[in-house]
Amino acid sequence: MKNIKHLVLLTMLAILAVSCSSDDDHSGSTNSENNIAVGTSVYEMKTAIVEPASLGHYVYLSVSNKTEAEITAAINGTTINNVDLFTARINALDLTPNRTYNLSEISSLEFIVDGDFIGADFENGVSQFYLGDGTSGLRVVDGSITVTDYAVEAISLSFSFTRADGENITGVYEGSYLYLASNDE
Repeated sequence: MKNIKHLVLLTMLAILAVSCSSDDDHSGSTNSENNIAVGTSVYEMKTAIVEPASLGHYVYLSVSNKTEAEITAAINGTTINNVDLFTARINALDLTPNRTYNLSEISSLEFIVDGDFIGADFENGVSQFYLGDGTSGLRVVDGSITVTDYAVEAISLSFSFTRADGENITGVYEGSYLYLASNDE
């Protein structure tokens, strides 16, 4: 009888575990769709950051796997680990809705995973792609960033790039963003 009770208990726990597993359809949630895909590797993104230039001729656009609260803490000096950070410096005073920025309009571009914010500086990590000179297969050779919506409360953007090694990169972000006043270099 004791074995039957254990068997019934185990069966009930198994049914409970299966019925409580996450099988919800997240198609309405933008958070589950905000990601960067490098080949078959997909990185979830939670926060976008926009920093327009006040004196220069560029705007910084970043997307990270950390929350707005974590990014704000990192900017204020808190150490944050395991940060995935996409950054782009676009040759414009600010972002424009319904506008595509080609590589000729992007002066800096990089995606680093597993980096750290230490003393408000981003350090370490592994580069997945970058824009620049050289012969590395990680170098971006084609692509663009499209900003479909850019308003006070939200931003919607997508991008597609190709690395020199032929690897395709795509990214999508829709949601709120941090707007940072520029500290021109």
